[in-house]
Amino acid sequence: MATGRQEHIDTVKGIKKDLLAVLDGMDYCLDWKQDPSEWSARELVYHAIDTPPGGVHGLVKAMLSGEITEYDLWSDLTNLTPERLAYDISQITADIEACTDDLIKSLSGMSDADLEGKSVMMHQKTRLVDEERSIDMILTRTLNGHIQEHLVQLRVLREALAI
Repeated sequence: MATGRQEHIDTVKGIKKDLLAVLDGMDYCLDWKQDPSEWSARELVYHAIDTPPGGVHGLVKAMLSGEITEYDLWSDLTNLTPERLAYDISQITADIEACTDDLIKSLSGMSDADLEGKSVMMHQKTRLVDEERSIDMILTRTLNGHIQEHLVQLRVLREALAI
């Protein structure tokens, strides 16, 4: 039976595979939007891998090291920079691989006890909510909720483009 830590590692591996697969062949349309009010593939990817600020991989690493005890979170940011706007598909996939590999490395080096034993105060600035969150809660919400929702949006974009 897989441990909680191993389940999260397996989920990250699946997300990496799914993100890379959904982007395959989309190199010419990374900034296309079905509607001006919706996000492009590039926006969805960078929102998913860089929320919370620095990404979940950076947050977990900082929690494990004791570097942080609280963090701020804003919803609905694309996290695009002028540099990211210029990236081609190879740089975007490299960023996905770096984020997921870094998270797997952090998870591999921690114990199952760290999942519930290490926590931080999250300040959700957009919704004005403060909440203590364990590593397990952060990973569950991010990996099984937030990123999965954006994978659905990426698949809808892909289908709309008939790729």
